[in-house]
Amino acid sequence: MPKGVQVVAFEGGALRFLASGETGREAVLALPLNRLIVKMVRVPAGEDRVAFATPLLQKASPFPDDQLTVGCETVREDEDGASVIAAALPESAADDIADALDAEKLSVTRVDSLALGQLRGVWNALGPGEGSSRRAVLFPSPDCISIFVLDGDHPTAIRATTDGAELKRELMLSLLEAEDFGGAKPLSEIVVVKAEPPERPESPENAESPEEPQPAAQPDFASLSDFAPVRELTVGADAGLVGVAERSEEAESLNALPASWAEVLAETRFKSKLVRFLAVAVGIWALAMGVLFGVPLVYGFMTDGQRADTKRHHAKFSEVKKMVDKVNLVRKYSDRDHSALELLKAVSDRLPEDVTLSDWDYRHDKGIVVKGDAGQSSEIYEFKDRLEAMAFGEGDDAERVFSAVRMGSVGSSRGGRYRFTLELEFPEEGWQ
Repeated sequence: MPKGVQVVAFEGGALRFLASGETGREAVLALPLNRLIVKMVRVPAGEDRVAFATPLLQKASPFPDDQLTVGCETVREDEDGASVIAAALPESAADDIADALDAEKLSVTRVDSLALGQLRGVWNALGPGEGSSRRAVLFPSPDCISIFVLDGDHPTAIRATTDGAELKRELMLSLLEAEDFGGAKPLSEIVVVKAEPPERPESPENAESPEEPQPAAQPDFASLSDFAPVRELTVGADAGLVGVAERSEEAESLNALPASWAEVLAETRFKSKLVRFLAVAVGIWALAMGVLFGVPLVYGFMTDGQRADTKRHHAKFSEVKKMVDKVNLVRKYSDRDHSALELLKAVSDRLPEDVTLSDWDYRHDKGIVVKGDAGQSSEIYEFKDRLEAMAFGEGDDAERVFSAVRMGSVGSSRGGRYRFTLELEFPEEGWQ
């Protein structure tokens, strides 16, 4: 990591700086896992990893209009391809982060996951893992609980949950994702890594720090012993930031810096170089034209006026842009008829008693692919019949939602339940 670049985490709604770190204007930003879109991706050999992962993360993004800048980190590679961690930061969900950085006058050079730094910090304490089994490692924090499923020395599933009451469910989904990614393996243990609370979250240039947020109530991790034995580890408050600092030394580590933030960084560096160049030029000019003391003064006044005009124009432009973005967002989501959320509710209302949905793939203007499991195969066909009859409105004004409902694969899972896939097609013409 270059000299003058500090490490800072955005945690609990505030910035937290690495103690005894650098004090420059550039920083590596570590974010909680729930602020990023993260996915384990298997990239075939010969494929560009960023190009292959970008549409997968774009599809999972809750902000479909945002063009994501995806960063990839390879965790395992063989002749068939590579297993990579792909991550991106949606700019529409990062306004509070940008405001906090602007308040500290920081320019971000890299965006990393705080949970990945925590995983590096606790790696030696985890001990060696066997390739024939897998482990789950949980990192509770003020923002979320980060879940890693490890097969030996590499992750096969990464997930974050903000609801501690649903921890068992999220762990089960993580294990299912790991099974799809790396095959079936027994779960040997669950490791809960708790960080000591920081003594004082303060900025290196500001002696006054914001009030420290109260820690959220911790879920009952002991209840996870239903899956596997639970082991707890405790690490220092800055273990995650230290891990992120070490990761920043490696060119192959994850970087989810948005494109617009990279442009701001380049402009800031250019302006810094320009200021230094102008300072030297003005010094030479002042030395050569020392008799004209008034010229540098006038030049300074003109520069100050131009900077003031630039700031005023930039402030007005920012206000207009924010208002336009808000109007467009309200216009987009004001008409909720037949939206993905409404269709999800309508489909969920027609679920038989023992049918559970596990995957929802909304494809605009095409249809929906749903996956789930059921206790009886008859309930799957009952669910299919209900969807075929699904309509909006009543009587002559009734409007069929799906032009076709096709049954995909149906098979039994290890738990004795039936897994299924249904493909729901939208009409070619109509409400779309």
